[in-house]
Amino acid sequence: MKMLTLIVLCCAFVAHASAQYYERSYEQTENRFVHVGFWKKDFAARSSNSLPDSLRIGYDRILPTIGFRQGLLDITFGYARFSLRGEDKTTIVVTATIGNEFPLTFSPTQALLLPLMISSDYTRADNSGGDREAFNIGSVGFGAGLKYRIMSGAFEFALSASEVAHWSLEGFSTGSGFSPATLAEAQFVFREVAGLDGITLGYRFRYQSWNMNNDKYDYNSLSHGAYLGVMF
Repeated sequence: MKMLTLIVLCCAFVAHASAQYYERSYEQTENRFVHVGFWKKDFAARSSNSLPDSLRIGYDRILPTIGFRQGLLDITFGYARFSLRGEDKTTIVVTATIGNEFPLTFSPTQALLLPLMISSDYTRADNSGGDREAFNIGSVGFGAGLKYRIMSGAFEFALSASEVAHWSLEGFSTGSGFSPATLAEAQFVFREVAGLDGITLGYRFRYQSWNMNNDKYDYNSLSHGAYLGVMF
């Protein structure tokens, strides 16, 4: 009986040590690149918005974007002009995420991951009434999701989706609110292409909804678009 107990304990120790070694063998992505692309952005008032249609902001535009990514840090900036009731207006979008990924299951060539992140964003859209009537909201929050990653030599593919809960603040007052967001992305990485360290191709989706204390700032934003990155 003592021998059986000893064998069980030894097996448990070996399994635990192997699991620790296997877990340490997973390597987080360290890809570093600058990227350019676009968002196709549809920005519109929610049904809870108290403004009449004649005072609401709304546009459906292509926003050129530029950004930087290193590992799990991603910063993206987008800018465009749009027409609102015959006037030329400006919109600016800045998003940033940083976090960590925890392997649920993995092998040397693929992994199922649990990403946890801190997310922040700033969105501004001009209105006809000047700065105080503009949508001018910054947000910060926490999120989690799932990510599937394939790693095969010079090629890598990742597909991810996350939900984020933001706390949002109005730019020209002490007003605040809640802003949930759904983020998704498909990304391809090709290393050592045409004399470069590598290139990345990706497609992103972002849906965000603002529910503010001042309901004239209740809006929805649906964005999706592609990007091309150059690694260095």
